[in-house]
This record gives sequence, structure tokens and C-alpha cells, in this order.
Amino acid sequence: LVGAELLCRRHQLIREAYRLSPSSPDYSASDWFMGWGRRRAGQTVQPPLAAYVAEQLKHEASIATESRKAREEKTFKVS
Repeated sequence: LVGAELLCRRHQLIREAYRLSPSSPDYSASDWFMGWGRRRAGQTVQPPLAAYVAEQLKHEASIATESRKAREEKTFKVS
């Protein structure tokens, strides 16, 4: 379904670019036409899911940081 939407948007983008300047079409607004201007890097993931994944990755990173700190402290005490 997303692919069909992107094809339709691309078709509209090309038509608009040629309508404005047939001899030299301008595609400078293509990100907005394609819907990427309001998304990050062409993101097709729903924002709540992206936020959940980011939160989980942040949680895992904090656990890894604390584990690293504990290992360093243990190594420091032994030395």
C-alpha cells in the first residue's frame, strides 16, 4: 500500500515539475511531495512505534553503560 502511494506521489511530482517549467523541470520540492519532508529519512514507521523502539534502545544502552561502569570499578578495585 505504501508503494502505491509513493508511485502516485511521484507521478504527481513529475507532472507538477513539468507544468511549472516544461523545458527545465524543478524537483526541489520533491521531499515534500513524496512526504519525506515531514519524516526522518523517508521513515514509514508510525511515530508511536518509532518512539517505543527509541525508548527500548535507550534503556538497553543505559544497562550496557552501567555494566561497563561496574566492570571498570571491579577492575580498579582489584588493581
